[in-house]
Amino acid sequence: MKIAKTAITLKRVVTTPSGAGLFLGNDRKTFVIYVDLLMGEQINLALKKQAQPRPLTFDFFRYVLQSFEISVETIVIYRAENGVFYSRVVMSQQDALQRVAEMDIRTSDAILLSLTMNKPLFIADNVFEKVPDATDILNNFNRLTAQ
Repeated sequence: MKIAKTAITLKRVVTTPSGAGLFLGNDRKTFVIYVDLLMGEQINLALKKQAQPRPLTFDFFRYVLQSFEISVETIVIYRAENGVFYSRVVMSQQDALQRVAEMDIRTSDAILLSLTMNKPLFIADNVFEKVPDATDILNNFNRLTAQ
């Protein structure tokens, strides 16, 4: 996978009538990814560093990675088509041999993995340039909720 150089962070999760909007970006631009309400709530809890009352399936996956000493190396949003974002994660495991695996991952899971494993999230430069800028929308949400 070509390494993406554009680092992004999750800036805010906003509940919508049909789910949640995830505002991601950096100092140059903010964009939105829409997810279902349950995933939006899980991501929002991870963003706020709040624990779930009991482990979820995603926690199980994270525990498996940690138990087998599998490191998350890179998480990248590499494509966007018709409002659907595609992501990949590169993982490695070092023992007598070094194993590296690159896998597709749902973008909402990629964001959750980034937050819970404290790993940076990247976006392919060509994708970042094409997504519509939602900085003004995020600023309006922030102003409205600050009042």
